[in-house]
Amino acid sequence: MRKKIALLLISILFISGCSISKVDISNYDYLINNVIIKNKSTRNQSFDGFSIYIPRGMRIVSKDEYNLILSDKNNNYYYVFIDVVSYYNKVKNTYKVSNDAYYSKKIKNSSGKKTGYLEINEIKNKYFVEALYNYVKIEVYSSKEYMNDAVVNISEILSSVKYNDKVLSTIIGDKKLNYKEESFNIFTSKKNTTNYLDYIKKYDSGATKDYNVKNNTSDEDIIDIEIDED
Repeated sequence: MRKKIALLLISILFISGCSISKVDISNYDYLINNVIIKNKSTRNQSFDGFSIYIPRGMRIVSKDEYNLILSDKNNNYYYVFIDVVSYYNKVKNTYKVSNDAYYSKKIKNSSGKKTGYLEINEIKNKYFVEALYNYVKIEVYSSKEYMNDAVVNISEILSSVKYNDKVLSTIIGDKKLNYKEESFNIFTSKKNTTNYLDYIKKYDSGATKDYNVKNNTSDEDIIDIEIDED
């Protein structure tokens, strides 16, 4: 199984043109160590208090403050949650590795300041991927055929997140306590919540397309640009 994953990931990286220094991928550990925890300098989308890189071939379906829905060429939908409140309050990572998951690993960079996890669970012959790093959580429900493409896209996005502390301080400021009351625990896997199957049903029913129509939004092309916030 690991050999198949390695071959697929190598192919994906060559096709997508990702600037990865090595090609001897053996498993998802490689993506964690050589993509996610490596700071990506290029960002092509800027929002209030943070900027992010969205890989080529992906499109913005909708965006609402600190929530994004993205799609890729394989018609996978990515739910992106930027938890600026947890970042502002420096909430500690409480994720626990799951021995029952298809893949589960806690993530931490060399300084220990940026943490997260990658968990993949197989359900209904598909794979539910949950990835969190630097207070940004991404979820995608994919077929086995396109799951590795999805994990590569997720890794690129998570490696690029950059916050603007001055802007976030102004936005959150006195409202910090109210925000904290409304926040949810991003370090808890959906598998450990009572409504896990409801999430799977939503991802598998085309609910994203309905959301797009109701909000009168349209797909947006992504153009790579350099954003310097320093």
